[in-house]
Amino acid sequence: MSFRYAVVRIRVLRSLIGLGVLFLWGSVPDVRSQQPVDLILHNGKILTVDDSFSTAQAVAVTGNTITAVGNNADILKLSAPGTQVIDLRGRTVTPGMIDTHRHYSVDGMIASEKDRNSYRVDWKAVKTKEDVLNQIAGIIQREKIPPGAWIHFDNDVGFMGAVSPTTVLYSKILFDELNRWELDKAAPSNPIIMSLGVPEYSQILVNGVAMDILWKEYGDFIKENGRYWIDSSGRPDGHLESPAQRPIQQVYEPRPTAEVQAPHFRKIQEAEAAIGLTVVSGRYPTYRVKSLQLLESRGQLIQRVAYGYEDVFGVIKDLGELKNLASKIGSGTDKIWINSIAPSNVDGAGGRVCSSQPKQGLYATDYVYPMGACQLDTEYRGPGQRAAPLQANYFRDWLQASGRYGVRFANTHVSGDRSYSILLATMEQIQKQYGPDATRNWALDHCDMVNPADLPLAGKLGATFSCYSSPIERGAGIAASYGEEVAQKFISPVKSMLNAGAKVVFEMDSDANVWQALERLITRKDSKGKVWGPQERVDRTTALKMITRWAADYLLRGDKLGSIEAGKLADLVVLNRDYMTIPEEEIRGLQSRFTVLGGKIIYVHPDFAQEYNLRPAGAVVSTYDELKARRNPLRDYSGG
Repeated sequence: MSFRYAVVRIRVLRSLIGLGVLFLWGSVPDVRSQQPVDLILHNGKILTVDDSFSTAQAVAVTGNTITAVGNNADILKLSAPGTQVIDLRGRTVTPGMIDTHRHYSVDGMIASEKDRNSYRVDWKAVKTKEDVLNQIAGIIQREKIPPGAWIHFDNDVGFMGAVSPTTVLYSKILFDELNRWELDKAAPSNPIIMSLGVPEYSQILVNGVAMDILWKEYGDFIKENGRYWIDSSGRPDGHLESPAQRPIQQVYEPRPTAEVQAPHFRKIQEAEAAIGLTVVSGRYPTYRVKSLQLLESRGQLIQRVAYGYEDVFGVIKDLGELKNLASKIGSGTDKIWINSIAPSNVDGAGGRVCSSQPKQGLYATDYVYPMGACQLDTEYRGPGQRAAPLQANYFRDWLQASGRYGVRFANTHVSGDRSYSILLATMEQIQKQYGPDATRNWALDHCDMVNPADLPLAGKLGATFSCYSSPIERGAGIAASYGEEVAQKFISPVKSMLNAGAKVVFEMDSDANVWQALERLITRKDSKGKVWGPQERVDRTTALKMITRWAADYLLRGDKLGSIEAGKLADLVVLNRDYMTIPEEEIRGLQSRFTVLGGKIIYVHPDFAQEYNLRPAGAVVSTYDELKARRNPLRDYSGG
């Protein structure tokens, strides 16, 4: 053996020994120098979702943190008096699931109109605009609402889907016949806000009393940035689009209190704990965040929530103020924190998605928005023949200012190939102007219609896509409106995104069951069995990474969440079946047997509770179906 070979061999052996010591200390710590382990799960299949997607047998938890991961023998050695030890009997364990775009609204779950601070207009008997005005006047009189009080009216109609005789009638009344002056006839002494059958962060209708208040403070700003509709003589008619309606919503609109909302948020969290969803992210106004903070202060918050701080979009007139908001990103607690400064949405939803593809005119609002509500487009002025002329594009200016001041763009609804193309081109301009870090961690949500031709640029820019599988279920409708080729290529093209070098995470949006949504992403099948975009299938390993490890990076908490590794927060899900081996078409049936959040068992299935005589203090013991049924599914168009 040569001297040189011997030296190299000694160095390699020393390196391997060093790695062994590091592995020992990283996996099974010296319990003499630490507090006793609180919880041990052993004899299981632990899908760690670490860098190598390794599988372990056992995991130990101390306090809210994972202490060690490894084989049964080593982990069981950490047991001490008082340690809770659970034999998993072969069950599969995953990290807690993370949903990167959740519409966390309980407005529609609150039965009492007074508690909701919103009154419902019943459209079942509506034939004319007078029918609507009579209801408004009647509600004000019945509820004895004092003059000057702001009132919100929820029109129980929807224009997100296909056109029908009903939507034609209702849209004619809401878009063509009702306006600020007509509403003043029913409410001459109160500023009122009305929903329009689309997400309110896109569009609302107000009366003249409300318009006068808005114009006094924001008139010059709105004239410059819009968007609002005008009548034949050029007068603002009360129909407001974003950003014109944002000051109304953020400053004036009456909202439910935290005391009223908090119990309903808890109901949502209990149902989601039963399927293993431990973390959600979305764009949430402060009035909702206060409800979550109230639960946290009471020790009743059983889900982590990252959110886009959205209250300033359309409210701050000088976008230089974003410089002072950049430091908010990342602030908060391990339960609730800010992960972006969010505009909420940059286009429409449903039939109002922003697309360059020819449409067949099958959606209810196609006659108003033939190309969709393309708010990022500098040429877009709102619906033809209705919109006021504008001097600036607040959405584009917001993006430019965000890149300049290091403000993260995420938690924002992006829908339609034209929107994605404009956003990516804008990101490229920002990087050229301010450097590649100017758009670091920027994320584009939904992915329902993305042109694969734009993906090489997305990979070059380091963009993140938050993708849901709901468009696969809507594939037939998309094909009918845009053509079969678009439906097969543009719907959530996850595999193409990954191949292009983009980052991709998973969101549920409006889906109720995370496992059903995940199955759809893997199989690409709708409920009738038709496959949409088979080339975009991902395997189970990739799908699980999207909803755990990679999703944690979207939340800016990759160092604390997303995998089962020593030092990370102990968010764990014990499943009823093995995710990795069950047939793909049965993934939707996965549920949690028990769920751990920060080392604390927050949910136990009744069968598991009986089998193990396990009823931890404060934990929910119920089934997913029972918990889901407790929710009051009133319609709510306040989401975006």
